[in-house]
Amino acid sequence: MEFSLYEIFWYFVLYSLLGWVTEVCFCSIKTGGFVNRGFLNGPVCPIYGFGMVAVLVFLWPLRHHLAGLYVGAVVLTSTLELATGWALKKLFHTSWWDYSNMRFNLGGYICLRFSLIWGVGATLVVKLIHPAIAALVAVVPHTAGVVLAVPVVILFVCDLVITVLGIAHMNQDIGRIDDIVRAMRAGSDMLAENIGDTALAVDRKVTDAKPAAAARLDIARAELMDKRRRVAIRLMKAFPHMHSTRYAEGFERIRQWVEEEKKKRVAGKLGPQHK
Repeated sequence: MEFSLYEIFWYFVLYSLLGWVTEVCFCSIKTGGFVNRGFLNGPVCPIYGFGMVAVLVFLWPLRHHLAGLYVGAVVLTSTLELATGWALKKLFHTSWWDYSNMRFNLGGYICLRFSLIWGVGATLVVKLIHPAIAALVAVVPHTAGVVLAVPVVILFVCDLVITVLGIAHMNQDIGRIDDIVRAMRAGSDMLAENIGDTALAVDRKVTDAKPAAAARLDIARAELMDKRRRVAIRLMKAFPHMHSTRYAEGFERIRQWVEEEKKKRVAGKLGPQHK
């Protein structure tokens, strides 16, 4: 293998950081505000680290063959994006990005347009940026690099645990809210179906149940918007095309709440004259 495990580790860390910076800059320009686009809470996008490490490990012999390097980068990065999207969907019952509305897509996980872009990006990194990254890793004394790796690994692991727990809480909240929304809608549907002699009785039942359901929904909203759920709120802001494959209605209700809170904060910053 061309690279040592020590080098691979630091390439992964540095490219995860550079990927995060790239995503944040792109989204900040697009949205006009700061957006933490990482899967984790810290300033890293691990998928970029994994992608560039894969390109370096498997395609390094092709670094002087531009066409081969580009085609290989397209295949590797697309495979990684496909596998990551599929795994996240299966593990968390959530689609984090969706290319279904783009031509030549595969299950919404990947599409030709972005695959070609990833290939260009990876090729440019290998040819132009990696020499500087390799020099940076090489200039740090090996012992210092090993010692520094320990807290970095600890931070990564802690961040991963916090994120996974946050997603688990988010799924619980979505499921609970989905149940409430479905129950409220079921009551309305039941009333619509019973137009006749029993309509009045059904109307009374629905009317009696609505305040309790609305109260449960308000409690769920308050708990979700609490700081303890900041991981869920951050992820929904970071991935605007995210959607739940299991609790679609509950997820969309939460997205609506997030947008409402965002508008309130913006209005508060602008002042009463802009409200």
